Amino acid sequence: MDAVTALFASAAVLLVIAGLVKVVRPTITATLLDDLGVPTTGALDGTWLTRVLGCVEITVGLVALTTEIVVMAAVVGAMYLIFAGVVWRGMRVDAASCGCFGAIDTPPSWTHVAGNLGLAGSSLWALGGRSPLEVMENQPAGGLGFIVVVGVLAGVELILFTAVPQAMTGRKPTQA
Repeated sequence: MDAVTALFASAAVLLVIAGLVKVVRPTITATLLDDLGVPTTGALDGTWLTRVLGCVEITVGLVALTTEIVVMAAVVGAMYLIFAGVVWRGMRVDAASCGCFGAIDTPPSWTHVAGNLGLAGSSLWALGGRSPLEVMENQPAGGLGFIVVVGVLAGVELILFTAVPQAMTGRKPTQA
């Protein structure tokens, strides 16, 4: 069951990374929101909305990683289910980018949908297990091994969400 907790923790780490990038460089995600027809007006423009979304992702990811609140696994899982729907919708409207990581222009793809569904499933499955903090407290060296595993998983997931879809479409990444 600790493997599921590691997948859940890596999903939370990805939320923090994606959120930080959206806050700092919101242009690509704001364009996706426009492509999806999300209504924006005046002060509530796509850039502002993207930054708010980024702050929500950062907050949810950090709370999921640093507390023993079991329901956070459900919140993270729900977010990834929503992301799967957004990416699927992005594919339907031929959006130029999935908007996942803000500054990295990656086309929406079935790889994204599957990845989001996989992270949603592992996060929801983690509801029955231990929190990342509980796993770490029972390991030597303060859970350093667990932290390394989570970091590697998050890195592999980041590659699956960015480099793989770009390679499949033959596109070179562009930065906003």
